[in-house]
Amino acid sequence: MELKIHKPFAKKSKPLATNFAAYLSELAVSPADNETVAFFDLDRTLISGYSVTAFALERLRSRSLSMRRMLSQAGSFVGYGLGRSDVHELLLTTVRDLAGVSEREMTELGERAFRRRVQGWIYREARTLIEMHRRKRHPIVMVTSATRFQAAPIARDLGVDHIFCTELEIREGRITGEATPCFGAGKRIAAERFVGDCGGDMAQAFFYSDSSDDLPLLEAVGRPVAANAKAALARLAADRGWPSLVFDQPGDNGRAAA
Repeated sequence: MELKIHKPFAKKSKPLATNFAAYLSELAVSPADNETVAFFDLDRTLISGYSVTAFALERLRSRSLSMRRMLSQAGSFVGYGLGRSDVHELLLTTVRDLAGVSEREMTELGERAFRRRVQGWIYREARTLIEMHRRKRHPIVMVTSATRFQAAPIARDLGVDHIFCTELEIREGRITGEATPCFGAGKRIAAERFVGDCGGDMAQAFFYSDSSDDLPLLEAVGRPVAANAKAALARLAADRGWPSLVFDQPGDNGRAAA
C-alpha cells in the first residue's frame, strides 16, 4: 500500500511580487500622452506608514492633543488593523477629535508633521514611479482618505498635479468635526469625474493602492496595480494577474514609520 504523506501545517506560498525594474522598463516604452491618468493612493502606497499618525504625534508634541486622546486614537488604529473597524469609522473618530481646531493651526500642524516625519517616509521607488509617469506626460492624481492638511505637503513634494481627499467642514475658520470622506466608492466617483473632465479614458488609467478597500477604483481602471499590498489585495492581485509592486526604500528617516 502506498504511503501518502500529508502536510496539514505547510505554509501557503506568498503571491510573487512584480519586479520593479522590469515594471519601470515596460512603462518606459509605453506611448506618451496626456490622456492616460495615473492615480495614486497615499498611505502605505507612497509613504511607509499612515500620515494621520504623524499628524497626531505632532498634535501631541504641540500639546493640542492630550495623551488620553492620543491613546484613544491608537486604540482605533489597532481596531482597524485587527479588522474590528473600517477606515470610514477610523476617519470619523479622528475628524471628531479635530472639532474646534482652527484651519490655520491645521495647516501648520500638517507642514510640521511633514517636515519632521512624513518626508522621510516617502518611498524612493514611489518618487521614481511618479517621475516615470511624468515623463510619459500622464496627469498624476492623488486619491486618498487622508485630509488635505496631511496630503497637500506630500503632493507638493512629489510634484503631484491634483488631489482628491477627505474634506473637513470649516466654519468661521474652524473645523466643525464634520467631513466629506473620500473612501471606497467615493474614490471611484472622484476619479471618473476627473477623467471625464480631462477627456481621458478610465480603461487606460492606472491606479496604485495597497488595500482592498480601494477595490471600487481598482476595478474601474484598466491598469490596476497593487503597491505594498496588504494580504487580501495581494491574493486578489495574484488571482487576477495584476502587477504587485513592493517598495522597501523609504527616505533617510524612513525608520520613523515604525
